[in-house]
Amino acid sequence: MRVAFFADSYKPYLSGVTNTIEILANELRRLGHRVYILAPRYPGHADTDPDIIRFPSFAGGYPKFRLAIPYVREIPEVDIIHAHSPFQAGLLARFVARRRRIPFVYSFHTLFTRYVHFARFIPAGLAKMGIIAYLQAFCRGTDKIITPSEMAKRVLRAWKIQRPIEVVPSGVELHHFSNRRAELRKKYHIPAEAKVLLYAGRLSKEKNILFLLKMYSELRTHNSILVLIGGGPLLKKIQETRDNNQTIILTGEIPYPEILSYYSIGDIFVFSSTTETQGLVLAEAKAAGLPIVALFAGGLVDSVRSGLDGYLVPRNMDKFVEHVKRLLGDDNLRGEMSRAALEDARERFASDVVAKRVETVYNSLIKGGQNDK
Repeated sequence: MRVAFFADSYKPYLSGVTNTIEILANELRRLGHRVYILAPRYPGHADTDPDIIRFPSFAGGYPKFRLAIPYVREIPEVDIIHAHSPFQAGLLARFVARRRRIPFVYSFHTLFTRYVHFARFIPAGLAKMGIIAYLQAFCRGTDKIITPSEMAKRVLRAWKIQRPIEVVPSGVELHHFSNRRAELRKKYHIPAEAKVLLYAGRLSKEKNILFLLKMYSELRTHNSILVLIGGGPLLKKIQETRDNNQTIILTGEIPYPEILSYYSIGDIFVFSSTTETQGLVLAEAKAAGLPIVALFAGGLVDSVRSGLDGYLVPRNMDKFVEHVKRLLGDDNLRGEMSRAALEDARERFASDVVAKRVETVYNSLIKGGQNDK
């Protein structure tokens, strides 16, 4: 099967979405399919993969993000088109699929209504209404929508989007994980006896990262260190405001797949974002055997089995701190949750398992089956 992915961001830009696209492409290729990736061009970056086709692009308002100009002279003949964004690249993807009369799939990766603060000159309510109306129109042209969680599916249904939807989580490449705990703790001068609270992801407003810093200030009496892996618009602010606190470590941006080995530093994964459709980093943390403490948000319900491999807690600082302290103080509980997390990651989030589910979606469309599950 020949597949074309269309995306408004891709490597070298780092995000959960770009990792998801790369992982799925790699796994589909291992299954014997040819996958083309059409995405924006990034200055100074040269591809070694001949099946990556780049659009012209220009700088966006977000650090390192590029806005695609979806123009390409020639698009290969494919059996199915899969858009990973509903905007510039997605519109071209839908147009090509219609013109060639081939199946069109759209993956709903992002709750765009939670990002309306970037539209500074448009009232938030009006911006949300506009996004929903746009997605309704875009999705009418799809043959199948893939969402990474049941919550994301419910959101689309609440927005009156009635096209067939399949729930398939983003996959994690288990073979890239390695235990570099001793090496990396030495690199960042982390004592062997210290418990590490780990976060990985963008350091940005929409990730609610300042919540974690405030939470950590409540734990000063514990032998713990907070490690934040990632870059983003708040990196400089956090560097300036942490007051040379040696128990808060900022690693900066770590490229994929090297970042997967960095999870071995941690003892507990902490997460405060409320904007996720799944939260790929949670699946990665579980694959590294880390129990999770996260704020309750709909998209995370499918990722964290609260009470089994972590805790989903109310959006309340005291409750969050309470559950972090519980895991810090109970080695047996932490060990039990660690084992449960790893087992669940292998069963549900392994990238080869996920790719086979996507392959089934493709086959059903090519054969003409478009049942809503």
